[in-house]
Amino acid sequence: MDFTMSELEPKPNRRKLGLRIARAFLLTAASGVFWLVIWFLTSMLLANFPNYQMLFSVLAWGLLFFTFAIALAEGTIYKYLLIIIRAFFLIVYLAYATNSGILTINFENFALTVEFVPLLALIIVINLLDIARGLLQSIEFAAQSPTD
Repeated sequence: MDFTMSELEPKPNRRKLGLRIARAFLLTAASGVFWLVIWFLTSMLLANFPNYQMLFSVLAWGLLFFTFAIALAEGTIYKYLLIIIRAFFLIVYLAYATNSGILTINFENFALTVEFVPLLALIIVINLLDIARGLLQSIEFAAQSPTD
């Protein structure tokens, strides 16, 4: 009995893929609504902050992309890779966007400087723990046998 490669490979299940895409889309839409509410709540307060709209939109769109990609990659090793990349993105982008934890807002007559380096350090440590968790979960996922 001679098997060709196409007989051994599982056939793609379009229904499962469609359901996975729909689930990822719904999770991303819910996250998008959350980010839109945050935008409406903070846009009036931080209107004088330079480049607030651009910095917030890059953060929101980046996290929406990772939400969709992680939900789409559910059940694969790529999910954990995307979790690790999302944590790196948050570390680098938040350090860049907040000028390493020091924000200066210039009003008409005075400048207001807010230093929140300890808070940024806490966020970085949390994301480093997220990286470690993603690495451990990916090792566990790779170590599982297909029958588990």
